Amino acid sequence: MSEYQYYEFQAIDRPLTPREMAELRKYSTRATINCTRFVNSYEWGDFKGDASAWMERYFDAFVYVANWGTRELMLRFPRGVLHLETAKQYCRDEAARPRPRQRRHPRVPLRQRGRRGLGRRERMAFLPCSAAREPRKR
Repeated sequence: MSEYQYYEFQAIDRPLTPREMAELRKYSTRATINCTRFVNSYEWGDFKGDASAWMERYFDAFVYVANWGTRELMLRFPRGVLHLETAKQYCRDEAARPRPRQRRHPRVPLRQRGRRGLGRRERMAFLPCSAAREPRKR
């Protein structure tokens, strides 16, 4: 059975700058990269970046899916919007824990590890551009 991994990151609060997109391009020549997204799938390799670091620096949402059943969703919130005690109410096991000590933004990762493979529909994009609102103007 071949391997399949899907990575998608989205910037919602602000668009990526041309410099940031160039930094991300160093990690993949095949990825789809624009001012709001980084999307790539792997069948014979692996992601070269660090999802947690990218969420701290560039993105607001992250989805990872592998055909062996692992799924991960990570959301980043501006400080003060999501209080740690509130997040803990929804994160009751080790697979879902808020991470309070990030420098700028708290992140909530949700993970599921399973054995079931993915069907064709499950391999489709999980964070479509239409789901993201327009970036705020600063």
